Amino acid sequence: MRADDYFDREYFELHEGKRRYLDALIEVLQRSGVPAGRVLDVGSGLGFFLEALGNAGFEPCGLEISRHASARARRRSGALVAVGDAEVSLPLHEGAFEAVTLFDVIEHIRGVAQLLDECRRVLRPGGKLFVITMNAWSLARPLLGRRWSFHLDPTHVTLFSKRTLRDAVRRAGFRTERVTTISNFCSVGEGNPRLKPLRKIGRVVASPWLGDSLLVVAARDHGIPRSD
Repeated sequence: MRADDYFDREYFELHEGKRRYLDALIEVLQRSGVPAGRVLDVGSGLGFFLEALGNAGFEPCGLEISRHASARARRRSGALVAVGDAEVSLPLHEGAFEAVTLFDVIEHIRGVAQLLDECRRVLRPGGKLFVITMNAWSLARPLLGRRWSFHLDPTHVTLFSKRTLRDAVRRAGFRTERVTTISNFCSVGEGNPRLKPLRKIGRVVASPWLGDSLLVVAARDHGIPRSD
């Protein structure tokens, strides 16, 4: 799939529901002890979250594999957006960031351990990692079957449960601070138009187990990563 084709879908449109979702993501960072500072957004797409970070007073930086998308992200946000593959070494300095965000990215990655190790490397000691990805135990999964969001994108290759994602993060040398599930009713239906009426709810709902996505907040430990 060409980059132009991949980004030509509603998921990459900045509609009003998407704006509310971006505000909710900013609030997650702020409530998790990251009120400002340098933030790396891995898989920054067209730069919507980078722009939201800048507007909220953060210093945003992006990493995006697509040159097409990274150029548009730079124009939109004014941020530094490096072109690179998240499956290999990140072209960024050690300890450079207060936070790293992996929002709807890690499900595209086969070498998850390598990516998490690199996220840890570029974070300062005590810096925060934020991960959002699809939940293997989502209530929507059995209800929607092959129309569930994981199956609608051929680039999705890795699916997590709360346990497997928490364990992967811990093995990379992070201390988990929050592990929950969320359902995004701000921009629901971007992959399955039949779900768009649920946007009337207009907020992100957290729940212990059955939400459509997982949210993990973790801090970089001061010691070396664990291999167990």
